[in-house]
Amino acid sequence: MPEDVKEDIEVEFEEVDVEVEASKSEEFKEKAEKLKAKAEARNEANKEKLDETLNKSKDVAGKVGENLSKTIDDAIIAMKTLQSNFDTKYQGYKETAITNKITIDLAESKDFYYLQAYLAGIAKEDISIEATNNSVTIKACFENIMKKIESTEEDPATLIVSGIKEGGAERTVSLGADIVKEEITAKHDNGILFVTIPKREIPTTKIDIE
Repeated sequence: MPEDVKEDIEVEFEEVDVEVEASKSEEFKEKAEKLKAKAEARNEANKEKLDETLNKSKDVAGKVGENLSKTIDDAIIAMKTLQSNFDTKYQGYKETAITNKITIDLAESKDFYYLQAYLAGIAKEDISIEATNNSVTIKACFENIMKKIESTEEDPATLIVSGIKEGGAERTVSLGADIVKEEITAKHDNGILFVTIPKREIPTTKIDIE
């Protein structure tokens, strides 16, 4: 084969090889671009799913937190209301002036308060009762046993135990509702003072809504 023909054939083969390589390179590049595009699409989809999951988690957490906060707030309000009712009910009977000489019981019904005072040895003439719109005060005077004993120089008396203190005693009980002080009644029997105290009925007014 002539040399010039051989060289032409070799050149043609080299050009074919270059074209083949170029073709392979383009094909590889296209495949790479497709794989890259698929990977990016998959990543984007995963990101969207992840964002959706996170948003749902935030919503759930937000609702749980909101419900928990509401539950706690409701519990606090209920506790405060209960405490307020307790204070109104029992602290309303707070004794504003008290000594340990007068022992009392206090009860109530829908329309009345009932007050019982233990005043052993005290005549009803030595007891006084005073009332305001929402309190009752009992006053009495206690005598020491020595005043009832005839003590002489030949036979002197000595105080051994002093459980009853001599002097005036006063006890004021504040009530949780207004009372009708003009209608209070009291009975004294065997050293026990029983006081019936009517509650004042507070009228209600209906409010029209415009």
